[in-house]
Amino acid sequence: MKFSADDFKHLYAEMPDEELRSLVRGELTEVARQCYDAEVARRGLSVAKPRRTTQPVVVAEGPEEIVPESEDPVEEAINEEVEREEEEDLAPAAIFTSREEAKAAKGRLQSAAIPAFLEDDTLAGGGFRLLVAVSYVDQAREVLGEAQ
Repeated sequence: MKFSADDFKHLYAEMPDEELRSLVRGELTEVARQCYDAEVARRGLSVAKPRRTTQPVVVAEGPEEIVPESEDPVEEAINEEVEREEEEDLAPAAIFTSREEAKAAKGRLQSAAIPAFLEDDTLAGGGFRLLVAVSYVDQAREVLGEAQ
């Protein structure tokens, strides 16, 4: 299951103002960025523009290869990680019988920088499922286990 615009809208709508402001807009995908912009506008929040860091100019004695930003290995690794997470299936990290417990657990995961979504499966008798990307399941369960 991929993260959809509705997933991002729901996630951003549940974030407190400061948490929403702490997101780095430039690191979001196009879909996530649109949902972020809509939520910020809906709340009437002012978001500080990120400061662009400049690097000192170095004068070399000979010709030097200039690496464009898009070929920055660190930036590429981050972009690949974000794309991988967006394409990753979701799996339950925990199941709760009460909405309050599930929301508290979701907050703990988000505080640990683990994206999480609540799924209300009570009509089918399944309770409230706390979903995370498959690669985060073990880490999420560890965070939730430490809190208990």
